[in-house]
Amino acid sequence: MTFLPAYLRGLGLSGTEISTVFAVTPLFALVVPLGWAYLADRTQRHDRVLRVVVGGAFAGFVPVLFARSFAAVFAGWALYALFSVAVGGLADAFTVARVRAGAIYGRVRLWGSVGYVVAALALGEVLSARGRPTDRLVPIAMWLAIGCAFVASLRLRGAGEASTRPRAADVAALLRDPRLRLLLAIAALHWICLAPYNVYFGVFLRDIGLGPLSCALAYSTGVVMEVLVLLTFHRLQVRFQLPTLLAAAFAASAVRWLAISLSRAPGALIALQALHGMTFGMFWSAAIALIAETVPLSLRATGQALLVMSLNLGSAVGNAISGRVYDAHGSRLLFLLAAIGELAPLAVVVAARRRLRDSPGLISSAP
Repeated sequence: MTFLPAYLRGLGLSGTEISTVFAVTPLFALVVPLGWAYLADRTQRHDRVLRVVVGGAFAGFVPVLFARSFAAVFAGWALYALFSVAVGGLADAFTVARVRAGAIYGRVRLWGSVGYVVAALALGEVLSARGRPTDRLVPIAMWLAIGCAFVASLRLRGAGEASTRPRAADVAALLRDPRLRLLLAIAALHWICLAPYNVYFGVFLRDIGLGPLSCALAYSTGVVMEVLVLLTFHRLQVRFQLPTLLAAAFAASAVRWLAISLSRAPGALIALQALHGMTFGMFWSAAIALIAETVPLSLRATGQALLVMSLNLGSAVGNAISGRVYDAHGSRLLFLLAAIGELAPLAVVVAARRRLRDSPGLISSAP
């Protein structure tokens, strides 16, 4: 996925077209994950539903391997996204169940980051050695990775926890929890600001003349720091309230985007990605902590789906803005706007913390 936007740019797609392709995922994610998640919670067969969506994503991605035009890429990606949008939430639902039983979330989640670093560096080295402006190995490697995830899903079994079967009314009751509503709001705002990085950072590095290996090093630097935060978050959670950790994540992200917009040195651009530990690692860990303490066991997959939906709402808005800004003004303005935008979730968290200072039960840091 790291190299896919640059691959599409090499096919001749414009910034607006690339953003339109990737906007399919967040648009689907506004509705589709909730359906898959409620099916998993209702049937209490999270393992089977997860296998279906991973297998569907694997099969659905096949047209992307052969697509060359915007229309073909768009259609293939839409088929893939119909299933892939539910994978993350359902996988995290398994992990949240383990967290409730005493496991440390970061020690499970870090393996996704480890897999990313290994894949990004290995593929970046191979792409650099091959030296092809538009290398079909990019979509092929992504498809094979999804296939490996499907094979792994075949070994998953249910979480082993008995719970009541939820009703549709229970989902409505869940949304009345002010903690969850706050989380969904700040998640969407934060993800709007991540759109330039998620889609256009690789394109930005390509535009300034850096190759695939530099791109892989930049992303991998961020993921290494993300892993460190994931591993140590449970200690930070004991010492600091969740709103404080969220505010730190948004403030560090604002600094990161501003520095990228101003930087010219390749080494500095790579080093700046160390702040991804705050942008993603700190934010995601705090979000999962809030989900774990807010959402009842019977709706764990549904709770994760609501978080995914809020993130993808942010992605849809962010992608729509980013494509047009990139075509008109280039990447640097994108990251400057992202830096300014991070002040919005920061302000929401700070304001909420002050309002709730006398109501610690509304947002807590309980493990």
